[in-house]
Amino acid sequence: MRNILILGAGKSSVALIDYLVNQSDREQWEITVADITAEQALQKTKARANTHAFGLDLTLAAAREELIGKADIVISMLPASLHMLVADDCIRLRKNLVTPSYISDAMRALDEHVKDAGLIFMNEMGLDPGIDHMSALQIIDALKHQGKRITGFESHCGGLVAPESDDNPWHYKFTWNPRNVIVAGQGDGGIHYLKEGQHVDLNYQQLFESTSEMEVEGYGRFESYPNRDSLKYVGEYGLEGVETMYRGTLRVPPYCKGWNELVQLDLTDDVTLNENIGGQSFKSFFEKKADGCWYTSSPPIQLLVSNTFNDERIIPFQSATNAKVLQALLEDKWVMKPDDKDMIVMVHQITFEDAGVKKQLQSSLVYIGKDAEHTAMATTVGLPVAIVTKMILNGEIGRRGVLMPKYPEIYNPILEELKGYGVEFKESVKILE
Repeated sequence: MRNILILGAGKSSVALIDYLVNQSDREQWEITVADITAEQALQKTKARANTHAFGLDLTLAAAREELIGKADIVISMLPASLHMLVADDCIRLRKNLVTPSYISDAMRALDEHVKDAGLIFMNEMGLDPGIDHMSALQIIDALKHQGKRITGFESHCGGLVAPESDDNPWHYKFTWNPRNVIVAGQGDGGIHYLKEGQHVDLNYQQLFESTSEMEVEGYGRFESYPNRDSLKYVGEYGLEGVETMYRGTLRVPPYCKGWNELVQLDLTDDVTLNENIGGQSFKSFFEKKADGCWYTSSPPIQLLVSNTFNDERIIPFQSATNAKVLQALLEDKWVMKPDDKDMIVMVHQITFEDAGVKKQLQSSLVYIGKDAEHTAMATTVGLPVAIVTKMILNGEIGRRGVLMPKYPEIYNPILEELKGYGVEFKESVKILE
């Protein structure tokens, strides 16, 4: 039996674990899942055949290394900040590693060490990043093979609530790590993209003011805000010379206008600590921070505020950042009810020249989850991780080093298998004037 170790059993691990368990007899796998407590891991393994659930304190090196040492491959579903702890162990213990997270500078710096050890560290293997790369590159490579000249690339993706479960004015509920939603766009590096030949550089305060709108047939209008540094994917996608390179995150209006109000009032600040806030209600806390500004805002923002921040419950902290208080409130307001369904929307828009005619190819994915546990987010993050893990264990990937799924021998079989689970794109082409 080959041992697959999964570190972290959060919201996005359900489909991953189900896939591996369902194939474990045929593939001769044992699946070991470790989380903060064995009980949390057991919630995902459900004590099924060929599974083991463990509690693990990641700071205990001996316990961590014991589990990693027994594994044939390690999957880190941990917060991105913890991947390097696992990566260092995997190099030392000669274990392949898979994560759904962006390749950090620290992870990229391990490339030669990973190659020297004959290992694969596969990153950016979830939804976004992950399916976005694979589906986009499949189109890009096909257009290049046909001799088309690509002039622009835009990609948009959002984890949203399905229309039938959309019952709050933000049109949003949490289906993945809430903290990542609260602090989206913060951090080093800023936001960078290319629009019609012009370099655009934004800071966090400008992010949610810099949106564009788009239509997805059958699902209405969405708004997109820029996602991190799009420019680094010019080289990764082989799109040198394009006039537009943009990657964005989708929301349903008026989410971005409302969130921008919170940003401008520093209510997403995750640095400055508020002392002695215990005993205050959420309502009084946010009213003091806003100083009445909300009530002079536009009607859509007033609606968001009256339905969200008018909460007399007591803040459960003695001290916290604004972002932590906001998260504590929204985790209750934006919770998925057991029968709620979420929705993934991904759209690529690629402009190209075909015999002197300018055209745009649009490729769209809409995928709706089953319920609050078996979400579209968990499916589209977990399945690519599971499939590439199978490929690595079965010796189907010849490359070594710190990788992302940008190669045809990786993305073609994964995208083909995903179709069997209903994760499939629809394409259309139109002529541009």
